[in-house]
Amino acid sequence: MATTGLDLDDAELVRLARLGSREAWCGIVDRHLPMVNAVARSYRLSAPDREDVVQTVWLALNQHLPRLREPHHLRAWLKRVTRDKCLRQRARDARQYPADPEAFAHVEGDAPDPEAEYLRKERDRALRRAVDRLRDPGEREEALRFLEPDSTPPPRDRRAASNGRRRMVRRLRTTLEDEI
Repeated sequence: MATTGLDLDDAELVRLARLGSREAWCGIVDRHLPMVNAVARSYRLSAPDREDVVQTVWLALNQHLPRLREPHHLRAWLKRVTRDKCLRQRARDARQYPADPEAFAHVEGDAPDPEAEYLRKERDRALRRAVDRLRDPGEREEALRFLEPDSTPPPRDRRAASNGRRRMVRRLRTTLEDEI
């Protein structure tokens, strides 16, 4: 029998492919590959993911070929399976988040960088000395409030607080420079 797979309908190609005809299988792939690719492209997956989906669709067809109940609806079956595989791939991609390698440089439980810890402590001691050298108790209290990380000014006084913070930083800088 020297007929090409394109001369036969889907049901006949499926029947011959079930019997092991390589030409029938190639006929099915040749006929439906453009449609499978178009459906996969419509989901806007990355090229490697799209290729994986298409390969998985053909693998699924190969596995289900003996149990395919309505071979004359092969095109609809392939569309449905392709959509399902694309949705699964999209869901899998949604669960994967790109990670910044720097975020894993110091995993919790690791000891902090000794040099950074030393420099932080030195800075804190110098600031404490500068605050202690302020004569006005109100300025000392204000400086301590500005140095607190949780300190946020009330919404209506943001500009005044910002200006006060700048003045306080200049004052502490001057105090620290006098110390050197």
